[in-house]
Amino acid sequence: MFESFKKFTILYYALVLVFMSTVLFDLPLLHYTVKPMFMIVLMVFHWKQLSGLSSFFSKTIQFGLFFSWIGDIALMFDEKIPILFVVGLGAFLIAHMGYAAAFMRNVKDSKAAFNFPKAALMALPFILITGAFFYYMKDGLQADLFIPVLAYTVVISVMGITAAARHNHVDDKSYNWILIGGILFILSDMVIAINKFVIDFDYDAILNMALYLTGQFMITVGAIFYAKDLKRQRNIRPTNYTVNQ
Repeated sequence: MFESFKKFTILYYALVLVFMSTVLFDLPLLHYTVKPMFMIVLMVFHWKQLSGLSSFFSKTIQFGLFFSWIGDIALMFDEKIPILFVVGLGAFLIAHMGYAAAFMRNVKDSKAAFNFPKAALMALPFILITGAFFYYMKDGLQADLFIPVLAYTVVISVMGITAAARHNHVDDKSYNWILIGGILFILSDMVIAINKFVIDFDYDAILNMALYLTGQFMITVGAIFYAKDLKRQRNIRPTNYTVNQ
């Protein structure tokens, strides 16, 4: 996987640099062309790396990437068509729910026992941070957005909690990549919310997309590591030895 991973990383971040230049230099046509490509290339790379090994987990990761793609498209035009902000919010909410379902399936499929006290302790930072964040921005919300944004805040917290809950249930590479990717995805959502509901600051799009695109990249790579490790485990068969007397 290493060689294809290295090539894909170079391709992906070259595309990221092109996209960032469209924001910095105000190139709308190129911007609208490049932005929808990210989730597509991640879906294609993820699927090709599976080498035919399909599972509920891999399908749900694809599901999350697909709805993220819908969210990307919706949020490209939300300033011109305000209802598309709610559409994008809904699409990303579904994507986060898909990721959470995939991560919990990892825990369910693991042979390791689930440690409730440890899981609760690992969940605490996500609950405190997202709770404090919602409290901080709630006064800037329109009345009709209060419940949708609250629901979204709960769901992103659940996604982070389930990513953390995979500890000792999957290999370390997959765990670390997905946990960091999930945290970056949550932070990107926070940047959008602060910019939209609290304070409009410069270069928010650069910060948001840097966090978001890296987060999605890391979740995808972590999912591939999990699939590769699962395939390796399935290929291991016990060997029976006979001793000639």
